[in-house]
Amino acid sequence: MKLYHIHIFLMLLSRTKCCDAKVKETKKNVRRNVRRKTQDESKKPNILIILADDVGTSDIPYWGDNIVPMNNIQKLQSQGVTFMHAHASPLCAPSRYMLLSGNYPHRGYQKGGAWNFSAEQNQFIGDQKSIAEVLKDQFNYHTGMYGKWHLGGRVPDGGTYSNDRSRPLTCCDIDWEKPMEDGPNSIGFDESFYTMGGIQSAPYSFFRNEYLQTDVNNIKFWEEGTHTTVNNNGESIIGKEGEGDPEWDSTEYNVRLVKEVDDFLENHNTTDPFFLYVGLGQVHTPHSPPKFYTDGTPIAGTFEDPHLDLLYEMDLVVGSLMASVEDRGLMENTLVIFTSDNGSVWEGGYTIPMIMRYDGIIPTGENKTGLVGINDIYATLADFVGFDIPDGSAQDSISFADHAKSEGKASNRDFFGVWNWAGRVNSQAIRYGKYKYAMVFNDKNDEYLYDLSNDVREKRNLLRQSSDSVDELKIQMSTELRRLGFCPLDVEESFVIPYGPDRGKEVTCQYFKEDKTRCRSVHIGELNCNSICGRNNNLCMLYPKSSQCRDDHSFEFIRENGDTGTCGWLSERAFRKEKYCGRTEISNGCMATCKKCSKNILNTSVPSQPPYTSAPSQLLYTSVPSQPPYTSVPSQPPTSCWNKKQYKFPTHSGEKSCKWLCFKGKKRKIKRRQARYCKGDVSLSCCQACNAGPRCT
Repeated sequence: MKLYHIHIFLMLLSRTKCCDAKVKETKKNVRRNVRRKTQDESKKPNILIILADDVGTSDIPYWGDNIVPMNNIQKLQSQGVTFMHAHASPLCAPSRYMLLSGNYPHRGYQKGGAWNFSAEQNQFIGDQKSIAEVLKDQFNYHTGMYGKWHLGGRVPDGGTYSNDRSRPLTCCDIDWEKPMEDGPNSIGFDESFYTMGGIQSAPYSFFRNEYLQTDVNNIKFWEEGTHTTVNNNGESIIGKEGEGDPEWDSTEYNVRLVKEVDDFLENHNTTDPFFLYVGLGQVHTPHSPPKFYTDGTPIAGTFEDPHLDLLYEMDLVVGSLMASVEDRGLMENTLVIFTSDNGSVWEGGYTIPMIMRYDGIIPTGENKTGLVGINDIYATLADFVGFDIPDGSAQDSISFADHAKSEGKASNRDFFGVWNWAGRVNSQAIRYGKYKYAMVFNDKNDEYLYDLSNDVREKRNLLRQSSDSVDELKIQMSTELRRLGFCPLDVEESFVIPYGPDRGKEVTCQYFKEDKTRCRSVHIGELNCNSICGRNNNLCMLYPKSSQCRDDHSFEFIRENGDTGTCGWLSERAFRKEKYCGRTEISNGCMATCKKCSKNILNTSVPSQPPYTSAPSQLLYTSVPSQPPYTSVPSQPPTSCWNKKQYKFPTHSGEKSCKWLCFKGKKRKIKRRQARYCKGDVSLSCCQACNAGPRCT
């Protein structure tokens, strides 16, 4: 990689600053959707969105090897447009929120997604409206949701909940004769048939229009492993033990959705348009293909691996769903989107397949190379249908309708940011042009900068050959990532409240300081004025300040003797920095002292606007893996073998304790947990569990 290429790239970036205001106004019009007419203003299109689960681009014949024949998906590609650089969020729940809300995941109720029902609410907050709700309210769409939900909900009125993941149906005082609240039907879906978490976790039961479909007197506790199915059409697999229906069968999940969609269309009044959102259960683990498809086509054992068998079944399911529409003569006016979430951690890991068909409106058999996100579907549908996006909704959605319809029309999206969560964020990245910047949250806060135009496998980290131009590019991209992200420092400039009771009012963080209840009703306050509103303060302390590169003068930490340390105390002696700066929370609290930033930007601040607004033609995106993040150092260091009772640490399934490390579950599970989590601060706080104290061995 020649450094003068970066220099030229930076010159191009700087030249775009003069156009900031014009571009911002253009973006505003794109996102807010000044209504555009469809081909026939009086006839709104039907919409079918098929969301596969854990399907990457390498699984689809066009992108990867043609190991599994996919006649139906290839037919769909030939009938529409394929987006070669489409992206989603890591993990299942955040991607689903992005699709239906048009927002990045951190604008929802839970920053890492709402995975199951609870005593609280679903992922939508404040004035946020789903695509289904807007279509129903503005144009009387008949709306249906079928399959994997993963957007949360609240237990029936009057019920309690204790977050027992294996016994969610019987753990608490819940009246399942009542409907669940804040499910699909509360955000715009007329009809629904769904599971909270697909096939991967309890409860292994369907809900219909918010009502549990399992007899509460006949709930079964399923053990991990393989189970014989009622219809003898394969082996149902339980990946995580838990409660559910006694006739639960993971092999028939997708086929049940096909039947439900067919029934929906059979009963649909064709005078109104429909919106169908189908969340497939496969090919997420556990991989349990049926022996035969509904037409007798063999599935299980057709290929060398069950994962490939399920990809084959997925293609047949797509064909069945398309046939349900075509057989009723509805396809001519139906917009179809096939896409997926994903979850690996290297380049292409967050790249998803996305295909769109809309006869007579978009071309056929074309490939588009512009950058698009799964959150952009919201604004794109607004353009095609002609609905107005409500205030507070789709704040991160940018329409790609023109990009889809017209040859030579570039994508309107310049950047795509992503944040990978495991209890809290553990890695993040941003894509702009041919460059990708990423950071992994570990003891060193490893940073990466790649030129993917000639390093798609991410083997050459440009930050290893530090130069002024490389450092500047890193700071520019990390600054933009912070602007897009969930945890900024309190902004000093004023900003306009986009929705809520004070919509349009120009305020500063002082507005929220005067009355902190405003933080709850105006989500923009929680994003812009974090330390005042008190949301995720600990997370913000850990969030890298490389774009500011300054010490947090309010930051304090506990030394081994119990005294308080600060950044100023650290800077007095070199050996202190050597001793403490390796700890994640200290390195991020004392950025300048610990020199976790570039040499040329000490004590600088973040520009109020991103330093560049246009992008080169090639746009891709991905992220990188990381170790699980851990919480802060305990206030008292261990002098004997003990477990700190109040200590909690994040895991892939929520916060856990030392007791969980010691006693919860079978011995082999406990050993696996200890091997995975007994590191750093966890070892200090869970000495007995991790065998880490002076008297433990």
